[in-house]
Amino acid sequence: MFNPEEYDSWYERHKDIYMAEVEALRPLVEKYPHPRLEIGVGTGRFASILEIDYGIDPDENMLSYAQRRGIKVKKGVGENLPFNASNFYLVLIATTLPFFTNARRVVEEAHRVLRDNGAVVIGFIPRDSYYGKKYAEMGKKGDERFQNAHFYTMEEVEELLEDLFYIVRVRSTLLGEEIKLNVVDGYRDDASFVALEGVKIQNV
Repeated sequence: MFNPEEYDSWYERHKDIYMAEVEALRPLVEKYPHPRLEIGVGTGRFASILEIDYGIDPDENMLSYAQRRGIKVKKGVGENLPFNASNFYLVLIATTLPFFTNARRVVEEAHRVLRDNGAVVIGFIPRDSYYGKKYAEMGKKGDERFQNAHFYTMEEVEELLEDLFYIVRVRSTLLGEEIKLNVVDGYRDDASFVALEGVKIQNV
């Protein structure tokens, strides 16, 4: 779907946007101890800068980049994680939510592999945001990267986490059509990137 070289170079060509996303995620991630896992690790751009130990992705070419960045990688999908229960303190899902076959199943798997008091952190592009609309339109016009992508609203992400995670913190960035790079606490309906922290509900 994504060309690894092109995908990875995007972060260099749009470093200001990438760093705004990282800063939205960082305080939600760094409070949790290791080990940490990223589902949909890709080339390891988020995992490496946020000190994520493990990464899973179905694309071997992507994983080779992540491995070179020091991530312990496994080939696989989020719907069926190749890890034991109660293994991680943190699971990160950064920008990959639209590409899962069954997002609720991925969230259930994240819950399974998390230890008690662990958390899932999701960074996503809301459907009705500037970039959400842009990428959806690109998919409609034939861009293979986004043809099968399903972008979520904030309410839909909340529903994905229902009964499994308590949402304790939300941060927003890439604000408005002018894409302001400041990060604000809370959900903003004009944000093209939202970071959400959900703490595991135990005994589910």
